[in-house]
Amino acid sequence: MKALRIHEAARREANQATAWYSKRSVPAARRFRDELLAGFARAATSPLQYPSYLHGTRRVLLKKFPFFIVFLDWQDEIYIVAVAHAKRRPGYWVRRVGT
Repeated sequence: MKALRIHEAARREANQATAWYSKRSVPAARRFRDELLAGFARAATSPLQYPSYLHGTRRVLLKKFPFFIVFLDWQDEIYIVAVAHAKRRPGYWVRRVGT
């Protein structure tokens, strides 16, 4: 398993999405957070199982929520670039790839 590093903006996106779900249903927020953390772990364990995406990234689609995890597979670590909503602002996170 590779080390995991999360861009601060991706961390905020995850927290904002969890808060949004929490306002509607605490169990839904827990399920979202659990699925998100499982996605992080899958990316760190088997990054090559996920298809190439944009600008050298890969992505993990969440199964039960309209979000995906955008990440870079570096030699020693997985860098989470975004926790993106699947229906909003495609590619907004691209400027993070170089940071």
